[in-house]
Amino acid sequence: MKDKIESSKHSFLFRIIAIVLCIVIAAISWFGLAKKYSSPDEKINKDTIAYLDEKKTTALELSASATAVSTLITLAPGDDGTPVANKLMDLAGYFLIVVSAIYLEKYLLTILGALTFKWLIPISMLAIAAYFGFKKDFLWKIGVKILVFGLAIYAVIPVSVQVSKMIYNTYQESIDETITEANDLAEESESSGSDEKSNDENSSFLDKAKDVIDSAKNTLSVTADKLKYMLNKFIDGLAVLIVTTCIIPVLVIVFFIWMVKTILGTAISTPGAITNKLTKKNESI
Repeated sequence: MKDKIESSKHSFLFRIIAIVLCIVIAAISWFGLAKKYSSPDEKINKDTIAYLDEKKTTALELSASATAVSTLITLAPGDDGTPVANKLMDLAGYFLIVVSAIYLEKYLLTILGALTFKWLIPISMLAIAAYFGFKKDFLWKIGVKILVFGLAIYAVIPVSVQVSKMIYNTYQESIDETITEANDLAEESESSGSDEKSNDENSSFLDKAKDVIDSAKNTLSVTADKLKYMLNKFIDGLAVLIVTTCIIPVLVIVFFIWMVKTILGTAISTPGAITNKLTKKNESI
């Protein structure tokens, strides 16, 4: 009898501690972590956003370069370069789609951070606290499911960015070469078309293209092989950006959906069930 009373006291004390702990975690998540994980200025998000901004700048530069090179090609005598020019204009549009995807990732990073740490985790902790208070198994299952779901949706963007970074860093040098070669192409066109072009070394690629358009509209001389080479370089750069910006995040989302469904589809044991199993095991030993 005495042992049962002591066991009941220990069980009651454990439940009180568990309830307090859940409430503390909910409060920390609501008042502390939510602000930290939803702010673009916090270090935990700053590095990811800086990487996305760098990739956005690269995509914009490739789009501007493709547009400008296409414009330069259309100024050349004859129609030989027209198909390449049209294809480059199409690629410029695809680069803007990549930029839109990068903006979406940036917004989702902070939005999902706020959703997870301000709402989902506190709600899950309160549900688990209610389980310890009322001993209703469905409250435990709801709490665990919300917790797993919240952590999974927040992890999608950081994980996809890290995977993308490994792939993107491998091909970044090639993309930088494409931008450099596009600038070199403009400089070659300028030197063949006008002696009055700007000598400002810090002028942008589009400024250089404008000088060529204004000063020598029919003097562009670029070989067909050079045009095909540049087109292939732009296609390679676009492929890398699409894979790292669009395809990788989608694959990560699919993986997390599978993982969450697997976890939530299995039986979620309550602490009481686990304790009973351990007690029976010890008694059998």
